[in-house]
Formats: sequence, structure tokens, C-alpha cells
Amino acid sequence: MKRSGDEETAARPQSLEQLREETRSVLKALIGPHRDVALLDFPNHQNVGDTMIWRGEIDHLASIGLRVRYRTDIQRFSRELLDRLVPDGPILLHGGGNFGDLWPDFQRFRERIVSLYPNRRVIQLPQSIEFRDPAAAAGANAVFGQHEDFHLLVRDWQSHARARATLPDVQVQFCHDAALGWQPTGRGVRKDRATDVLVLARRDHERGVGINQFVPTQPGRRDRTADWGLRGVDRLLWRLARIPLGLARAAPVLASLPAYYPAMSLSYRALAELNLRDGLRLFGGSRMIATDRLHAHVLALLLRKRHVVADNNYGKIAGVMNASTGDLGDFLFVSSDDDVEAATKWIDERLQRDELR
Repeated sequence: MKRSGDEETAARPQSLEQLREETRSVLKALIGPHRDVALLDFPNHQNVGDTMIWRGEIDHLASIGLRVRYRTDIQRFSRELLDRLVPDGPILLHGGGNFGDLWPDFQRFRERIVSLYPNRRVIQLPQSIEFRDPAAAAGANAVFGQHEDFHLLVRDWQSHARARATLPDVQVQFCHDAALGWQPTGRGVRKDRATDVLVLARRDHERGVGINQFVPTQPGRRDRTADWGLRGVDRLLWRLARIPLGLARAAPVLASLPAYYPAMSLSYRALAELNLRDGLRLFGGSRMIATDRLHAHVLALLLRKRHVVADNNYGKIAGVMNASTGDLGDFLFVSSDDDVEAATKWIDERLQRDELR
């Protein structure tokens, strides 16, 4: 199969609006004249970043006049309901950073979808790509490459190069990370406690050098370390909002019933709102952010928060910065022990500048 002809020649966007316009242009061209689409793989977990991507996808699609007529997470997918609600429109797969063999459940789901729909256009929304096992990459190339209308969007040029090398039969195209399509206001969201530097640090297997070493404790400074995840009342609200999804998991027939679908759809909306509100509250009370999470970097940009950012373990953040966000906002990228002194100075100068205003 012939691949599309992207090359790493596009200038990095100089504004969020330019970036959004470029994203919408790619989506319009791929989706074509259709008005109804399916969006699969709702992020049914407490990760603000994944929910930001989902919300950005929804907002981008709405801005170009598209309706998401069917949405689902991977465990409650129903072929019968998709075919009923979206009989001929494109099938969109949620973007993010799990295309490859690091998160196998999600990869198996998208491989299942392209196998179920050999004659439907399937669009993988912007992803980062990472395969550790060459055999897994070859298997993915065989599955996706045999589908004549599968389109893989990647959100960084490093992933674009990886796709060319490991997925030679797959159509691949660059597109900015979808979370940048969200336009949060923060209005009406209660701010968390006042913090000078919020250190939002990964704890999973994508952790790279870590961010904590770049933010040494300073006497008299109100710093705080956290990660994504709901607390208190919001954790209870999450459990309540998931009840319709839990019932559909216990009785799978419910996930295929048109009459039950509105209850699941409301659950997805409520869960997304809880995650997004938690991110806004967490960031709202902080003067500065330090993080090694890609979408904490993105959220800081969207909220115009100054921040220090370190990469994850396979260059995901640097890739998106180089392709999309590098010229947006006031932030410092750090990558090694040599940057500790520079990061300390950068943070201190900006905090002191605030105090002089």
C-alpha cells in the first residue's frame, strides 16, 4: 500500500489557533463529506491527560460540523450498536501515546476494529508510536497494512520516522496532538490549595529521568508533589458515574441496546468532566508547574502557566515539543543532571518576579 507523502518540513506553529486550524484541516480532508462518526476507546480511567485528548477530539470534530453518534470504551464496544448508529461514517480511534506494545490491551482493540471493518474508513487519531519487540511491530504492520482505508495519524516526527521504519505498509500522516484543541476557561472551578511549585510526577513504567530532582526543596516555599487521580468526594462521584458502565459490563447485552446507550453516554460525559475539573483545580492554585507528563505540559500551556518539563522514557514529550508546542508558552525543558542548576535558577527567578509585581 502506498503511504502519504508527509515530510518533516512544516514550520512549527506560532500560536494555538494556527495549530488548531492545521489539525482541523487534516481531519476535514480525511473524514470527507460525512457528518456522523464513531469515536472508540473512551479513556475510562483517572488520567487527566487522556481525557484532555478525548475532549480535544470532541471539540475539533464539533468545530468542523461533525457529530459523534457513537462513543464507547474498549470493554463495552458493541458492533451491533455502532452499525446501527453510524452505518457508513468513518470509525475514529482515540489518540494518545499507546500505539505499540507498551499498552497491549489498547493495541489489541484497534487491531480488532480494523479486522472487523475491512471496508470502512478507520482513522487512528494522533498517537505516539513505540514498539520494543520487532515481532510485535511486524504483526501490527500485517494487520493495519492489509486494510486499504486505515489512516494512522502521528503527533510527532519521531513517531513518523518509526512508522516508516516499522510499519512500511501503513498510510501515515502527521497531525498535532488532539488535546491542544481543548480550550479550558477554568471559570467556576474551585482552586486547590495555594502552591508555589506543583510537581506532577509520573509513577508508571513510562517514567524517564524523573522531574523531582530538578525541583529541590527550598525553605519557606510552598511546593507540592502529586500525580493524576481523583480524591475525596470526586472519587465517590466517579464510582457513582460508572454505575451504568458497570451494569453493562456485568450484563453485556445492555451495551448493545439503543435504549441503554444514552445512560452509557451520560456516564462517559460525567467521567470526563470529573477528570478535567480535577486537572483545572489542581493547576489553578499553583504558581508554577514542574512535570514529566506530556499533558501536564499541554495543560500548563493552555492555562498559560509557566513550567519546567522533563521527558518520559522514550522521548514522547520532546517529540511533541519539537513538532508542535516548542514555540508556545513560557517553559524550560530539562533532560539531564546538568540541568538541575539551570532549572533551580529558572524557577527562582520567575517566582521572585511574581513577588515584585
